[in-house]
Amino acid sequence: MRHALAAGAFALTIALSNAIALADSKPNPSAPEVTYSQSALSKGVDAQAVSPDVAEWTSRLVISQPAHHPGGIGKFAGGILARTSKLAQTLARSALRFLGTPYVFGGTSTSGFDCSGFVQHVFGMLGVELPRTADAQYDVGKPAIGGPRAGDLVFFDTYGGVSHVGIYLGNGQFVHASSSHGVMVSKLSESYWAARYVGAKRFATH
Repeated sequence: MRHALAAGAFALTIALSNAIALADSKPNPSAPEVTYSQSALSKGVDAQAVSPDVAEWTSRLVISQPAHHPGGIGKFAGGILARTSKLAQTLARSALRFLGTPYVFGGTSTSGFDCSGFVQHVFGMLGVELPRTADAQYDVGKPAIGGPRAGDLVFFDTYGGVSHVGIYLGNGQFVHASSSHGVMVSKLSESYWAARYVGAKRFATH
């Protein structure tokens, strides 16, 4: 059993590493608004817009450690935590690439997203399959004990039951597809979201 688990973990690491290599891109500081992933262009795949905000947001991500670790919160120890940090930051960068993408009800592509379609698309870029709707995503996730970490999903009750979802970035911020502004960054502390917050769920990024 131990060998099987080790083999599975190794395979997952390889798969996620390959996904990271494809998804990871850095903004070009010489461009005034958006740039495009040179790695995507060189591979002949569809280029996605990269927001100049990406570097700023991901540089401020807070990755929490387990409570029993003597280093506390915000510090990294060993290869496992380092890999966790990299995966969470890559997920956040992938999500922030779509800032400004318009909201489209039922949308699951770069031409327009709804909230759960956006989350499903971003996680799919890293090889993590999620259900299509916010309530189904909430049902399959594991409770984020100790509060949300970067890369967790945060859920809201906007019209009865779990009906809205975003990706937590750290520092009380989350990115989501808003029906009024498209893909944007908001704060959990904003009165609208704080009053409707249901909780956070954790998936395969930790």
